[in-house]
Amino acid sequence: MPPRPSPQTERVVNLFEHLAGEGRDGLTLAEVSRYLSVHKASCHSMLAELLRAGWLLRDPVRKTYHLGPGLVRLGREAAGHYPALALARSAMIELSAATGAHCVAFSVGDDHSTVVDQVRSRLGGGHPMPIGTQFPHRPPYGASTVAWAGAHARERWLAALPDDVRERYREAIAAAEERGYAVGLHLLPDLRLQELALIVRSAEVRSTRLSELAQALTDELIHQEQWFPVSLDRDRTYEVSHIDSPVLAADSRIALILSLVPSPEPMSGADVTRMGEQLAAATRGLSAALAEES
Repeated sequence: MPPRPSPQTERVVNLFEHLAGEGRDGLTLAEVSRYLSVHKASCHSMLAELLRAGWLLRDPVRKTYHLGPGLVRLGREAAGHYPALALARSAMIELSAATGAHCVAFSVGDDHSTVVDQVRSRLGGGHPMPIGTQFPHRPPYGASTVAWAGAHARERWLAALPDDVRERYREAIAAAEERGYAVGLHLLPDLRLQELALIVRSAEVRSTRLSELAQALTDELIHQEQWFPVSLDRDRTYEVSHIDSPVLAADSRIALILSLVPSPEPMSGADVTRMGEQLAAATRGLSAALAEES
């Protein structure tokens, strides 16, 4: 059974996400109230507690609320769990500026990847992914991660695929490992996605139907031959979803996966290759620097 939602917690999370992004100029009490759709009195109590903890600061002149110094200590503690992030941040900024793509950093667990940082570009594609967003390594997802996750993890992932596509994925994963980056393309079945969106918006959502449709989407995606391509034709055009490459620790474990999310506009195979090589060069440099620090 999924956990029950907590509206109060969601409001606090939404407030901090907003203040860290579009709300960097701060928000007044009235603006917080409007943004969270909560009465001023309730907002005032919440903000007072966050001020006390040092998680917010209030500008005494403009009367606006901003992220507070208490978050710096929490951030340092969290960053200690991801030592590669301190090295990767400047490289992510440079990659995003050089390629025009969003650059997203993922930590990698046994069965999922988690967004731990991102650099947004006005030219990149897709929507912002909140820190903490998780993606399961359930085929076909996770293909670009298991390329560097070791033989055992790779074989376990491949074993979950249907027999008729397993060898193709094995070949594509081996090719990604050899070139140093993996490419995922936009090839989801549009009609099924539209049907899924209509069901989700419906007042009569049936979880069984959603499960059936999600499974159908997964099955179709697994059998899309070019969703996770073995190779790229320099003269063809591709609609690229993401390009991934690993930052490896000294023991060859994945410290981070860096992912470029380019513009949704079609790209030539030559441009995709160029972007992938830029990313792979950056992650090789970060891997070497991380090995020196250990």
